[in-house]
Order: sequence, then C-alpha cells, then structure tokens
Amino acid sequence: MKLSHKFSIAALIGLTSCFFACSNVDPGVHSAEPAKEIQVKNQASIADSTLHINLIKYRAIGFKGDTTEWNEADCHINDTSFSCYNLKYVSNCSVKDMVIKKCHDDNGNKIECLGYKDTIYDTTYKNINFGENALVNYIPVAKIPEFNRDTVQKLLSTLYGDYCAQFFSFTSEYDLEPVGLPEGFSLKNKRSVPFGFDATYHSGECDVHAANVQYMPSNDPIYINRRLPEMVETNTYQFFNGSTKTYRDTTIVWKLVYKDLYGRGDTLDITTKFIADST
Repeated sequence: MKLSHKFSIAALIGLTSCFFACSNVDPGVHSAEPAKEIQVKNQASIADSTLHINLIKYRAIGFKGDTTEWNEADCHINDTSFSCYNLKYVSNCSVKDMVIKKCHDDNGNKIECLGYKDTIYDTTYKNINFGENALVNYIPVAKIPEFNRDTVQKLLSTLYGDYCAQFFSFTSEYDLEPVGLPEGFSLKNKRSVPFGFDATYHSGECDVHAANVQYMPSNDPIYINRRLPEMVETNTYQFFNGSTKTYRDTTIVWKLVYKDLYGRGDTLDITTKFIADST
C-alpha cells in the first residue's frame, strides 16, 4: 500500500529570511506578505509537476513620467486617486531570499521534501493611470511645503564672517545651489556624507571635508521604502567660508537657486552682511 505524505511550502519573500540569521528585527515593520501555503497530500506526485503561481503587478506613471512597478498588495486605488507603498529591510547578514519547506507523513514524522520540477509565474500587468484601460486619471504628486523666501532671506542677511568656519546650518525640503559666492565659500548638503562636514585650518590653508567620526558598525537592519506619491526628503545644509580670509563689515550679494524634487523652483536674491563674531 502506497504511503501518502502531507506536504506544505511556506515561501518568505522580500528578504524576510534574514530573521533566521540575524536577531533584533523590529516586529512592527512589515515586509512583503508571505505566499499562500500550498497543501498536497501525496508528496511524490509533485516531483514531475510544474507549480503555477498567479501574480498581479500594477504599473504607474509618476509626475516626471517615470514608470514604476508594484505588487498588488502595495497599492490602494480609489475612484479618483491612488497611492502605493512598499517597505522591506536589508540586513547586514546578507541572506538572500529562501523558501522554507516543511514535510511530514501521516504519523507526523518529518520527512525529506521533494520539490516541483519547475515553477512558472503567470504575471498579469494592470496600468493604474495610463493606457487604454487606466484605472484612474490621476498623477500622484507629493505635498511639498512652499519655499519661504522671506524667512530664508532674513536668516542669511546677517552672519559672522570668521575664516575657515561654518557660517550657518539650516534644513530645507528643497535642493539648493548658491550662485555668485566669493571664492572658497560653499553650501554643503549633509545627505551626501554620513556625519556632515567640518572646516579645518592647517599650515595656512583651509580644508572643508567630510567629518571624521569614529563609530562602530551597527547590525540593525537597513529599511528601504518607496512610495507614490514620493516621500519628501529633508536636507540639512552647511554654509562654509572655506577660505583663509575673514569677512567683517563686508556685504556680498549673491543668488540662491531652489528646486523641489520635481525640479520646480526659482531664484532668490540674497544680500549678506558679515559681522565680527561674538568673541
């Protein structure tokens, strides 16, 4: 009499297998949903079979005209709008996706699992906001605070004029670029380096460089998220006098170009008066 086996597959997708190799995973963070469990009574019967998995993928066009692709569970679509969001983590342990198989016989004893001969993913694509069968006529745009021109002009109107030093630091949801600053001046975005920038004076020269901070690497997972509408990043800028000249009782006129993540913006005229420091 042929022995009948019970067989199940639990597929953990999106690097969730890192949980088995690394600890300290935040239980409140959700990765991609696991695949549905598959039940087959006779394990031997699947050895020469092909597993068919049906998938639905959504495609959407953003404000810049870029096409992005999402799993069905990532998107919430209403009659007139939609949003998509995906979050996963990548751990330092570098474990790739894996499939966990658990097989046992009718008596509950664990047995070796046999696999399918092949797996075919039958994918159906649906276009959310473009094409003949678009689900909505909506282009998602992030909510970006208005650039406060008056406040920025006021903040930069009076600064201390020390040589080889940071003048000022501020945050903005916009990308900023200075035009017409004196030689050696710079506006640095801390996003480009881990710990920001420093100005160092040595042997008559000034060097504006990435801050050298000693730290221990963390084993905490790195969270990666993407969304539509896009997430607005906050930039922290450091304004430096990278020259060896002290600016005191001096006024300069320059321009500040600001643009949001979609490239929309304008140019702001700045007048800065440098004064002696408080010491």
